[in-house]
Amino acid sequence: MLDNHPDLAVPAETNLVFPLWRFRVRYGDLRDAANRRRIGEWIFLTQGFGGQRIRARRDPVEAIERIVAAPPTLGSILATCFEMYAEMHGKPRWGDKRPGYAGQIDTMFALFPDAQFINLVRDPRAAVASQMPLGWAAEDTALAHSLANWETAVARVDAMAPRLRPDQLLDVRYEDLVRDPATELERICAFAGLRGGDAVAHMISAERRGTFREGWHERLNEPISTAPIDSWRERLRPGDVALVEQATCRWFGRFGYRPLPGLTAAADPVQMARLDEQRRRRRRKWRRHRIDELKRRYVLYRRPVAAEPRAAGRGPHP
Repeated sequence: MLDNHPDLAVPAETNLVFPLWRFRVRYGDLRDAANRRRIGEWIFLTQGFGGQRIRARRDPVEAIERIVAAPPTLGSILATCFEMYAEMHGKPRWGDKRPGYAGQIDTMFALFPDAQFINLVRDPRAAVASQMPLGWAAEDTALAHSLANWETAVARVDAMAPRLRPDQLLDVRYEDLVRDPATELERICAFAGLRGGDAVAHMISAERRGTFREGWHERLNEPISTAPIDSWRERLRPGDVALVEQATCRWFGRFGYRPLPGLTAAADPVQMARLDEQRRRRRRKWRRHRIDELKRRYVLYRRPVAAEPRAAGRGPHP
């Protein structure tokens, strides 16, 4: 729906921001045009990271030259990629969407200090029920894995929130968005400095373009529906619901979710143990990530990464 705004281009999910951030040391000093060229070649000539998608039919040689001409920071190079996508669609602003950004929100603002982050939150019971069939984890750990994903994303955004201004972070509930899309999209547009009114109506009614993954994205181009809001009631067993509610109850009041009334089932101790293990794994992984990042930031790669300020009048990146 955001991509349907007349002034905003949002491609289908990419997977190039985190790999470039993590392995930026490999490309050396970006003040050297040859190093920027190497990044451009990786983005636009490597399969599987979305570079061809955001190139949007532009000649790859021309796209790489745009990267070479970009300011010498990683954020500026990435911004140039998305700007090319927006230009090909005749729009002045760009955005990007990926669930993993919530877990790395500090990285996003390191790269794009003038970014605006829309934090789309869904009822954890529905989020878990939606993730479990996708095969991201073995069947016996799918519940705990999906639940830990939700917890991690929400906790990471909460940790960053006190450092952000009101115009940098907006919480949006999925349930509110599908029940009353016009009101929520008007709120999002006001937050992002985008025009509303007829533009919002177009965001809702226009066909949503993109390449959608079979088995995952069938509903993306269908009319907005409230049916998925409560589908978890049939998809989760009572004990699963009990586990999710027990694990996420501290967020229920904040986001306006309510426990299932009359639920008498108890969380399965085996599943609770699996959830605890998933939490430990994420804590260990996060600690390793933070240590590695400190080494990259202060020892191996002490170069600026933030995108240079945009030209006057162009506005912040949504």
